[in-house]
Amino acid sequence: MRQLQLRWNFKLKPNPTQIQQMSQWLITLRKHRNYALREREAGYKTNNQDAEIPVSYAGGSFCDLQSWVEYGACCPLTCPVIKHGVIPIDLVMALKATKKDRAIKWDSASGIQMKRTTQLRHEKDNFAAINSDVLQRNIARLDTAFTNFWLHGRGFPKYLGFLDAFEYKPVQVKIKRFSLNYGIVYLPGIGDVKFHNSRNLSLIQSIKTVTVKRQGGDWYISMLVELAFELPVKQELSKCQSVVGIDVGINKLIALSDGSFVENIKPGTRERIVRRLAIRQRSISRKANGSKNQLDGYQRLAKTQHKIAQLRTGYLWQAAVKVVNTADAILLRNANANGHEDLNITNMVKRAKPKHDGKGGYLRNGASRKTGLNKVILDASWGTLFKMIGRLAAKSGKPVIAVNPKHSSQECPNCGHIDQKNRDGEKFLCTKCIYTEHADSKASRLIAQRVGLLFPTKTKKLPADCGKVMPVKISLPSGKESRNHAYEQLNIQLSLFDLTEYTVTDNRISRKSGRKSGESPSL
Repeated sequence: MRQLQLRWNFKLKPNPTQIQQMSQWLITLRKHRNYALREREAGYKTNNQDAEIPVSYAGGSFCDLQSWVEYGACCPLTCPVIKHGVIPIDLVMALKATKKDRAIKWDSASGIQMKRTTQLRHEKDNFAAINSDVLQRNIARLDTAFTNFWLHGRGFPKYLGFLDAFEYKPVQVKIKRFSLNYGIVYLPGIGDVKFHNSRNLSLIQSIKTVTVKRQGGDWYISMLVELAFELPVKQELSKCQSVVGIDVGINKLIALSDGSFVENIKPGTRERIVRRLAIRQRSISRKANGSKNQLDGYQRLAKTQHKIAQLRTGYLWQAAVKVVNTADAILLRNANANGHEDLNITNMVKRAKPKHDGKGGYLRNGASRKTGLNKVILDASWGTLFKMIGRLAAKSGKPVIAVNPKHSSQECPNCGHIDQKNRDGEKFLCTKCIYTEHADSKASRLIAQRVGLLFPTKTKKLPADCGKVMPVKISLPSGKESRNHAYEQLNIQLSLFDLTEYTVTDNRISRKSGRKSGESPSL
């Protein structure tokens, strides 16, 4: 059976001693990473200052020790020669033997720093208290940051003012026992820690990398696990009985083609939440820099933001489950081949461009409204929602279809007329045949029609004798009175919108009293 790798997150319940120990680990690991970064940055800035021939960064590398000229270097951060990278006090640490032919060559910067870290564990008590694998993974994560800088165009690694996570190597962490709600996990160097269980842990075959992180004052564990689970084969479109199309937005988070909606709760942009965040931030600005009161203010702000993130993530999972369970095939508007909506959110949340008046000043450009719109778009987290839908659809074996959404918001499904004036916000009104419908629902339904699949039927039949509205007194229980007074008085069935026939004259006599009624008050 094929092994499936998933990342599961659990909330830890450490005791006060373990909390203090892990907090001290994070302080030492932050200093360790910043020191290693300073070493590499010094080698990077002083690279080839005295070299006569420029370096071509490709292939292997070798260096002339007399002229200090580096030839064919792969990266200035990997050569241990002076002014070209990290140089240890003991030059033996700068050498390593290859696994194939045991040839001696220069070690990489990370290899040298890991050897130096091993020495620090014998010299410093705070380094000795940390598990050796955690220290090595700290250097490995710095290597990942440099790889992103050189190969993927990311920014140069920054010095960290705080660190909230550390990582274990594969097959180091073990789950000792678990029940329906709780479990015990063994963390090397820390001991047995209790955690809240929300998964079927009996499916785990092996545990890979494990990350322990602190968020909002709470501790969490993120485990990359291998499960003995095989993904179902995606169902063919010819066998799909129904399809659901979705469209994301601001007022309605999701509009489905069956006419239903998923409301946007706006977890981070509601008036109450915005006011609370402003109070937290204003309180921090009034504290003395570096004081304990300021630190407490930062912790309260982090806790509030963490609650907002948890609320958003939980609601997006519920919305994704509703979309996937609606039909046999899921269709995303503006979708690409991977099933993700091809919305350039980065460009959508850019600030408004300034408008010059030609006299050295600026005209109004709606920057304030655009800022509010940008906040709501980012709070909706459309990209995260598409990833959740794709993941749940893959686990259910349901295909995610990509359809060209061209003119889907402007085309009338009744007469086929395409006009930009047909849509006004969330309203769709055809200028030719006066066809009206909700704009987002119409667009999702129109795209689903282009695929040629059917819609899921959602017909609900109410019982004949409803407890709230009974049309006639058939099988009426004893002691119960029919509440359909329109049927009793006028012998008509009360409809939802037509109330013209249901009119009863008010024959009650009302007597006005008081000073404004024109009558003198009685004595």
